[in-house]
Amino acid sequence: MKQKKHSKSYSAPALEKGLDILELLSNSAEGLSQVEIAGKLNKSINKIYRMITTLRNREYVDFDSEKDVYRLSFKILNMTAKFEPFKTLTTRAIPVMKEITTKANQSVHLAIYTRGKILIIAQEDSPSSFNYHVSVGASFDLLETSSGRVILTFQDEKERKRRLERRNFYSKLEETSKISVSELKKIEKLFSKNTMKKIERNKYELVKSLQIKGVTNISVPIFDYTNNAIAALTIPFVDRIITKGELSLEQVKKLLVCSAEVLSSEMGYKH
Repeated sequence: MKQKKHSKSYSAPALEKGLDILELLSNSAEGLSQVEIAGKLNKSINKIYRMITTLRNREYVDFDSEKDVYRLSFKILNMTAKFEPFKTLTTRAIPVMKEITTKANQSVHLAIYTRGKILIIAQEDSPSSFNYHVSVGASFDLLETSSGRVILTFQDEKERKRRLERRNFYSKLEETSKISVSELKKIEKLFSKNTMKKIERNKYELVKSLQIKGVTNISVPIFDYTNNAIAALTIPFVDRIITKGELSLEQVKKLLVCSAEVLSSEMGYKH
């Protein structure tokens, strides 16, 4: 049966208002006051009061009484983790990630694309006392990280364009960014057609970290049955002074590439 196209006449204003609040809070790590939320959404305080209260009662939003601000809770992240494709991905990825950390003595994290950004959904620390740890739930600019660039590269042109447009849309909602405008422009220039071609040809990105000196990011795509990248496995390779018995950068890269191929195969990817 052919599905009917959704019409704007069948809208649910209250639901849209709630979603607007959730999307707004997802782009504010510091949280927003009720007045700030109302102002950014161009609504009166009275119109959003009951909605915020309901979201808080349902535990989608947390309230910081000391700062008088609302923040997005981890409930949505937990719900996302239960969503079957991501649940399957993390369930299969974690044993692979544990094996990587044991062999490489380097930490590794798993990232997905969501709403114009990159979201970390799993992290495994190495046995070493010196790690570069990325917290689960942390989000980053789509082009700022190797994970984002790798995932973006392995999409069809239409989807890549859509994701970049979403990135621009959500970045405009943020008044404060972790990265300066000049740095963002520099990052955008780095993600050229040549960059994409190189990532596509190699099936990985190996590049010096833009955030931490002495760290080299190795990022590989995870594919599923659609033959598009659904996630990226990334090792922030720490160049330690004492390296006796440890794998070299090249050896760790090969290990990560092989591990990603195994995981992609488990997710239904056919070469």
